[in-house]
Amino acid sequence: MAETFSALHIGTRDDRSEALLSDSLRVNQETEEIGGAALAQMQRQREQLAGAQELAQDTHQVTRQAKQTLKAIAWKILREKLTLVLVILCLLVIDGALAYRLASHKGKL
Repeated sequence: MAETFSALHIGTRDDRSEALLSDSLRVNQETEEIGGAALAQMQRQREQLAGAQELAQDTHQVTRQAKQTLKAIAWKILREKLTLVLVILCLLVIDGALAYRLASHKGKL
């Protein structure tokens, strides 16, 4: 009877060991699947980040070019304003000279 109990006890232990091994293999398989899915998601995120970085660099380049263009336009406007001021000053000097000549020569140029 002791032999039967011992054999039964060993059989139960083997069953538990087999169940634990099977459960460990299942958990290992699930972990590998989860890890694979996480790795795939991280790869997609890496590609998205690389795309976002490239887009940011392109945007930075466009912004730099736009800033240079705006600066060139601002200088052009400033030069045009200075030219207009000089033309107005010249016309004022000419008007002043003509007014002086009219006043000093009694209406004759």
